[in-house]
Amino acid sequence: MKMNIGSIESGNLLVKVVASNRTSMTISTDKKYKGKVIQPRHNSFGTFGEHGIAMIIRILEGDSSHLILFDTAGYMQTVIHNLIQFKIKFKEIEKLIISHGHLDHYGALIPIIPKMKGGSEVYISPISLAKGYFAKTKSGNDLSPNDFGTSFKILKKEGKLQFYSRTRRIDRDMVLNRANKNNVKLIETTVPEKLYEGIITSGEIEIFDDTEIPKGLYLGKSKIEYDKHTYREEIALYINIKDKGLVVITGCSHTGIKNIIKHGQKLTGVKKIYAIIGGFHKELESIENIDKIVSFIEELNPEITCGMHCTGFEFNRIMHRHPSHVIGVVGTEFHL
Repeated sequence: MKMNIGSIESGNLLVKVVASNRTSMTISTDKKYKGKVIQPRHNSFGTFGEHGIAMIIRILEGDSSHLILFDTAGYMQTVIHNLIQFKIKFKEIEKLIISHGHLDHYGALIPIIPKMKGGSEVYISPISLAKGYFAKTKSGNDLSPNDFGTSFKILKKEGKLQFYSRTRRIDRDMVLNRANKNNVKLIETTVPEKLYEGIITSGEIEIFDDTEIPKGLYLGKSKIEYDKHTYREEIALYINIKDKGLVVITGCSHTGIKNIIKHGQKLTGVKKIYAIIGGFHKELESIENIDKIVSFIEELNPEITCGMHCTGFEFNRIMHRHPSHVIGVVGTEFHL
């Protein structure tokens, strides 16, 4: 499936980090970015930081603008406090995207919905709202569906299973009730959605390289019905900047940053990658695997590569060899 995404004029896109790791010191902005990156100064001193992520995306359109909130971090006070600190009005938020159903990405969803203006929209995969079970094997070993028909205690005793539990998912009824009371539309979707001219959601991300998918993870509809967990609920954003290429926005990249990029290229037909911003989920990867992904990004040769949140120190250390590498913290702005 290929979508006509359209494009945004260069200079009409702002991406600002609202929640991630915090800095209480001034980071000098390298002149090589020529105004495309602005690191935070005094207005970040009173912000909160956490292991979560949230970004605002502002699209300029003539004399008007559109504001998207991508993820809401984990602790509700982080995003709410930081949005106020940055003087961003909640009523400006027209669309809120939840990248996937992990607490460090939807933590402030419920308290933010009533602050949004009537008629605004929340996009989320129905899988992120579904209750069920989660299991992880030891050492990433695969299990068959028949294995889950036996006792979990036996599987643990045999050393096949590390742990299992009920999934911690977003409460659908709570979100829907809160949305309905505040005239906010809840859009449960697994397909790409065009938000504005030049910007779409990913829908379910195609897996081109299964080595990027974490091994030994399973989701269960019941205690004995399990399928491999390949993060079908994950949503990324693609923004096409005219004559520049795609800006790729990610929450955690559980499906793999390589898969997310390739999916965006196939979906939009835009091969050039301009910027990659978000969580890349490389903090637990081997240096060998990280180096392969860095080499993949180097071949794409984007102008901006900013891995935050779950990206990890080693990825940033290795990625620093490429001129696109940027450190992103609360308050970092990208003018693209």
